[in-house]
Amino acid sequence: MVDQALADSFAKELGFSEYASVSKDGIAITCDGVGTKLLVAEHFHKFDTIGIDLVAMSANDLLCSGAQPARFMDYYATGKLDLNKSREIITGIKEGCRLAGCKLAGGETAQLKPMFKQDHWFDLAGFMIGYQRQEFDYGTVRSGDTLVGIPSSGVHSNGFTTLRNSTDTWDIEWLNPTRIYTREIMDNLDFIKGVAHITGGGLHGNIPRIIGDNNYHITAELDPWWEELRESLSMSERDLASTFNCGWGMVIVTDKPLKLNIPGAEIIGGII
Repeated sequence: MVDQALADSFAKELGFSEYASVSKDGIAITCDGVGTKLLVAEHFHKFDTIGIDLVAMSANDLLCSGAQPARFMDYYATGKLDLNKSREIITGIKEGCRLAGCKLAGGETAQLKPMFKQDHWFDLAGFMIGYQRQEFDYGTVRSGDTLVGIPSSGVHSNGFTTLRNSTDTWDIEWLNPTRIYTREIMDNLDFIKGVAHITGGGLHGNIPRIIGDNNYHITAELDPWWEELRESLSMSERDLASTFNCGWGMVIVTDKPLKLNIPGAEIIGGII
């Protein structure tokens, strides 16, 4: 534990960071970015939601460890600062923090002209700390348990390299911000054995991380939007589900699916 007097001293003298008392339950820390979804934002000159994505990627990862988001910090690097773009990005970050139920503690903006081929190019990174509320034990997962999917808001923040390389027609719906699941997970901790944030690798790349040595099967069918996307990308259902969330941004493993109070959630498969 950091000595309180020492922490107070650094906070008062330096002011570069915020001191937060560590809860008795411990803390969780994560870092993430938005990837090449930034290129889509640049293509449409629309930057007011990309900050929500930035917060969401860290918040949803924290939730998978049973932690409640508490503080967020961002790093924004660009060739040359565009104030209008920056305002849109920070507006999204603030909204993301509101949705995640955490506080924006600060951040860093860097102009790195020698490192970017074009002045308008930029990158974002996010850092989040949360209070541990529950530790999931994947060793308790058993055959017969249920996989429950919580709907996504679209493709979220993964699979954009595949999208960009597979079609010449970019869809502004790709910029729908990543859904943040704080309330859905925190309000149902007692009935959850594990949570998977469906990011890179899709359903098949993330569900195995929360089921121990067990196997699983997916019974949910693609809705029309995802089926249309699959056809446009000429992908098999298996490949699609190994790249995208296929409509399910979070997947819960539980033996009490009827106890979950999550609007829109559906049983999408099970443990075998």
